[in-house]
Amino acid sequence: MNDQFKPIIETLIKEGFHQLQDKKALDFKITPYSLNSKLSFKFENLEHFKEFLKISNHQTNADELALLDGALLQLGLKPDSFFYVNFFEKGKEVEM
Repeated sequence: MNDQFKPIIETLIKEGFHQLQDKKALDFKITPYSLNSKLSFKFENLEHFKEFLKISNHQTNADELALLDGALLQLGLKPDSFFYVNFFEKGKEVEM
């Protein structure tokens, strides 16, 4: 495991997300700011986040990765700039 992602993965597991690849349990939202929650993490750029998804075995296909590009653009974020990813239990999304 890439050491830079170890604290993120450990926190997610500690919060009850033992199977990070289970899309039925874990979801996320990208924001330009932190929500100041235990599950809000800063990523340096889009490639950094995609690397995290790959390393954490989050089952993400090519279409979903392309959607990430579009999501950043819709938020007015640049793929080479930092952003935050806020993880949450699927179905329990808070207004972000």
